[in-house]
Amino acid sequence: MTIRVAPVSVRLNVRPADLDGLGHVNNAVVLQYLEAGRWAWMDQHQLRRADPIVPVIPVVSRIEVDYLREIPYGALDVSTSMLAEGAVVDLDDISYRAKFRQEVILGSDGTVAARADVSVAFIDKETRSLCTVQDFLRASVAA
Repeated sequence: MTIRVAPVSVRLNVRPADLDGLGHVNNAVVLQYLEAGRWAWMDQHQLRRADPIVPVIPVVSRIEVDYLREIPYGALDVSTSMLAEGAVVDLDDISYRAKFRQEVILGSDGTVAARADVSVAFIDKETRSLCTVQDFLRASVAA
């Protein structure tokens, strides 16, 4: 069984509290924008997360961010793509990690301000043990 996954983009607005003393977005806030992008990706693909019914939850296990340009006050887009061959996840190939490529794109001119590679692991909520991508997909699609 396979699941086809498509890139998702979400529009966000920089809040005044997101800015640091230099007037651009604080680097730690960018991590929150990336998380919002992954949540939008899951919503778009109808995958449930942190739901009482779903026993397996995704957690970030690694994130690598390249800050390429200052992010000023204004609108931005967060683009999220799952790194899977042919944009397809094969439920028969056991994997313990999913990988995403994310970009923070300035709404003013479309330039990429930050790019991140994110690894996500999956944990059983009750036992706190490692699960597979396939466990998560089966649980969240079935819920």
